[in-house]
Amino acid sequence: MAQIQQIQIKFIPVEDRLLLRVSSSGDLEFRFWLTRRFVKLISPAIEQALKESPTVRTQASQVAKKEVLAFEHQKAVSNSDFKTPFKESPKELPLGADPILLAKMQMRRNADGTLVMALAPERGAGIDLALNPKLLHSLAELLSNGIRLAEWDIPSTIVHPLADEVPDKHTVN
Repeated sequence: MAQIQQIQIKFIPVEDRLLLRVSSSGDLEFRFWLTRRFVKLISPAIEQALKESPTVRTQASQVAKKEVLAFEHQKAVSNSDFKTPFKESPKELPLGADPILLAKMQMRRNADGTLVMALAPERGAGIDLALNPKLLHSLAELLSNGIRLAEWDIPSTIVHPLADEVPDKHTVN
């Protein structure tokens, strides 16, 4: 199984969509369109997955859960590299060069407990992303910054420590 090397979410104003690019250790790249509607549907599932952390789940009060989640999120994203540009080296594009319009997302746990996010179009092949906690927090941060850049006003319950450190007006790596 190929390991995720980089994830990029880039706002494309002319499309009014987010472009999700995922590159892997096997020199593969997958490209997907995220519409505002799709992001509104998947954001709660991503936030719920973040809230399933054992340290968050075991807190007695909602305030404590929110504070622990914010702490875990800040810790995870502060240890992630958001400044390195997405590597534009030639890669194999198993699903094609044109981004695929995503219509389905499912979160599940494998037998070993690994969280997997399955992304797919209405018809055809998609991708399964195995997300460890750090990668899940990083994906949530990239998505949050993409939403902010797109000015979509989709609310989030997670504190976003890097919101002021987005490298440009259209891309977050």
